[in-house]
Amino acid sequence: MYAKVIIDIKHEDVNRFFDYIIPQKYEDFLERGMRVLVPFGKQTRMGYVTEIITESLDATKEILEVLDVIPSINEELFSLMNYIKNHVPALYSSIFSTVIPSELAVNYTKVVEMVKPELVPDDLKPYFNKKGIWRLKRKDQVYYPRLKKLRDSKDQEIIKIKTVIKEKGTTKTDKTYTYNQNHHYKRIYHYEIVIDLFNMKKEYTRKELTDQGLTASNINTLVKNQVLFEQEKDVFREIEHQFDLSDKKVVLTDEQQNVVNQIVNSLDKQETFLLKGITGSGKTEVYLEVISKVIEQNKQVLVLVPEITLVAQMAKRLKSRFDDVAIYHSALSSGERFDQYKKIQSGKASIVLGTRSAVFLPMEDLGLVIIDEEHDDSYIQKEQVIYDAVEIALERAKHHQIPVLLGSATPSITSMYEAMNNRFTLLELTKRPLNLEIPTIQYVDMRLELEKNNTSIFSKTLLDAMKKRIEMKEQTILLFNRKGYAPFVLCRACGDVPQCPHCDISLTYYKEKKSLKCHYCGYEKPFDNTCSVCNASKVKEVGTGIEYVEQVLKKQMPKARVLRMDKNATRIKGSHEIIWNNFLNEEADILLGTQMIAKGLDFPKVTLVGVLMADLLLKVPSYKSTENAYMLLAQVTGRSGRFYPGEAIIQGYDIGHFAIKSVNQTYETFYQEALYNRKLMNYPPFKNTSQILISGESYLKTYQRAFMLKKALSSLSCDVLGPSQALITKIKDYYRFTITLKYETIEKQELFDLLEAHEFDDIKIRYFPYLDIV
Repeated sequence: MYAKVIIDIKHEDVNRFFDYIIPQKYEDFLERGMRVLVPFGKQTRMGYVTEIITESLDATKEILEVLDVIPSINEELFSLMNYIKNHVPALYSSIFSTVIPSELAVNYTKVVEMVKPELVPDDLKPYFNKKGIWRLKRKDQVYYPRLKKLRDSKDQEIIKIKTVIKEKGTTKTDKTYTYNQNHHYKRIYHYEIVIDLFNMKKEYTRKELTDQGLTASNINTLVKNQVLFEQEKDVFREIEHQFDLSDKKVVLTDEQQNVVNQIVNSLDKQETFLLKGITGSGKTEVYLEVISKVIEQNKQVLVLVPEITLVAQMAKRLKSRFDDVAIYHSALSSGERFDQYKKIQSGKASIVLGTRSAVFLPMEDLGLVIIDEEHDDSYIQKEQVIYDAVEIALERAKHHQIPVLLGSATPSITSMYEAMNNRFTLLELTKRPLNLEIPTIQYVDMRLELEKNNTSIFSKTLLDAMKKRIEMKEQTILLFNRKGYAPFVLCRACGDVPQCPHCDISLTYYKEKKSLKCHYCGYEKPFDNTCSVCNASKVKEVGTGIEYVEQVLKKQMPKARVLRMDKNATRIKGSHEIIWNNFLNEEADILLGTQMIAKGLDFPKVTLVGVLMADLLLKVPSYKSTENAYMLLAQVTGRSGRFYPGEAIIQGYDIGHFAIKSVNQTYETFYQEALYNRKLMNYPPFKNTSQILISGESYLKTYQRAFMLKKALSSLSCDVLGPSQALITKIKDYYRFTITLKYETIEKQELFDLLEAHEFDDIKIRYFPYLDIV
């Protein structure tokens, strides 16, 4: 018997299947989808079994070890990988690492051992420990060529180098102890506390015993004399939450109940529902009720949210009402993620809550997929292997023949178009429970504020409203969708703006770190107010970032308790939930944040939402800028007035645009206008669009290759636009050009073959199935 294996090396030269002999001891249980260790050249590598075959002319080496008891990749996952492979030109190994949790991968560590210490160079000796062992870290790789020469010395063996392979995900264990009633230890009278303890409880962990006053020496003595039996026990790493498990009691409105009934009546078939409910209309209550009906049928539910910020709120509602809820997202520790995955894989989770990557988790009895805030672009994986989690969810629904529930107050234009053309079933919630009104919206033209000599980033209207909320012990949410302290710094003497040396982009200023940073390649340098061009000490920040807004807010409202939520403020594990919980418990008056605070959050005491520089959202060079601007504004204003009457104040310098004005009207008003513009320009949903990025170190050569590719693409049945310079013309020292494709249908494999034929060592070509990612 033989196995076809994909090796976990991300390189085009090994992007194929390799045949291996299955040793007799593994023949009875090795299955497709299992992870194995195999010899590969001079290395040992992990691979994935994709097929078991009876004949092979290529297999010469045996599989060394099988890492799984049950397959890590089931048949459904294989079909999803095929779906991705047919839509994106990606390496097999990259697709495997996309759909499989990183905890199932392995770490390869080079370990160096001294054989003849006296012959090892003196400058290398400090790196070895007392036992003569050196575990190479990434920074130590610079020494590897010298170490290889020492290993390969012809005269005598000076050092040994071996590769240690360790799985990233490991099960945590703890020592537990039980009392042996039949022991013969004569000095037990010295340990009367032990007898008392085990009369109360049959089993204790080592920590529990030490907490009761026993020392490590005491425990070891009792084990040695067989008074206590010691054993290793698996420990499940529970996720620690900031919230308590209490849920509000809700009686569904007639409108909500009607929606629930329609979904429940279709639980046994594949159907896509689009739940369009105004902000605060109780979409979550609908989710919870439908989930309960699915669980009654002994089926599982997958719930996706677009941001980690929204996990805590949804987790509180789910865990307060249901047992066996698993949570999966990137902000968990590696151990927590591994345990959650094992819980899901074993079928012990009735409900799985997660962000984008959770769409690939193995759920054999899946009965429903819920995608909250379905309009959000965060569901699209934009790096490495590109995929849309919504599309993957729809594929899973086909496999299981189950419904998908897409929920949003502001459905994407494409989803709404599908619903209006009866490809999705449209469900609507048009009222807030308890007859609460939607917040009143007020627009402030900041040009008029300037005429009144107000140069602050806050209008008088917004500042007064925030002060009033503090007096009334109510809360405010402030949205400003720009990171950092200032977008860039500028020399006021010569006009020089510090640029990234590797990318065609200005460096962003971070005041807390006193540093300038490139968001594209990570280049960072200390801020210096002395200009590197003219040597004048006149370099100052220009524009406004969220850290600057926070500083001004605290200066103008010194008594206000302010929390900031953005990428920099949420780097520490659990910080999203801590900030959310603190604001929920009214430990702050104002929550200032970027787009991560704009959707899904429910704070009863928030009665004011302020939006700063709303028109900035329209300055993004994207065909979706108007849609994204409208949705962000509609979502964030909907955070106000969830329990008490609320208002929203939208500030800007160009607030006449229909996307901004539509926030005070209906979704349908915006949808019709946006759809008309899409049709004029042949954008989705009327035509599919994708983009090709061509990059290289030579500007002229890269453009020439891009132009040649355009001519070749003209043979396909699609509109070919470009090549044109990418929005960021240079990143990491590579010049970038884009070609845009517009089409109704296209033969993807023919396209991928064309792209591969035009790729050279010095020219990189990458295909993006969705526009606006480059």
